[in-house]
Amino acid sequence: MSIKPITATAILLSLFLYSTGFTETYVTWDTMEIDKCASAWLIKRFIDKEAVFKFIPKGELVTDGIPFDTPDSKFRRYHNMSTFESILKEYKIQDPALIHIGQIIHDIEVSYWAGRQVEGSEELEKDIKEIIKSSSSPGESFIQGFKVLDEMYDRIR
Repeated sequence: MSIKPITATAILLSLFLYSTGFTETYVTWDTMEIDKCASAWLIKRFIDKEAVFKFIPKGELVTDGIPFDTPDSKFRRYHNMSTFESILKEYKIQDPALIHIGQIIHDIEVSYWAGRQVEGSEELEKDIKEIIKSSSSPGESFIQGFKVLDEMYDRIR
């Protein structure tokens, strides 16, 4: 049995990309908020451990990479769903701790007029806002925010 050239090429390309550490780049605006930080954490910890994040100026069109938390992206906030929840839905993630974190993000970002109804919302909102305020860059906000979200995930599990 012979392998068709295109199939062999595809296999070799896949092996090359895997062996060279090829990673996806996720692109978002350089403005920071809780949903964006939590969504990046979800991507990095549970979807694509090799993910790289790129920040572009607010309002700029994403022309490369996988966009998230921008108005035209698949993974974004909707009137009834946070960016975090849209990622959970797309990847059919059923982890109860992640679903609970999604409810917290929803409570903070989507249901903000109703006051905080979900346990953990006030704490996460305070912690991440403090990180965003004290960080010198969006990347630094992600690094520090990921630590808070790792701790929250471990407590909820």
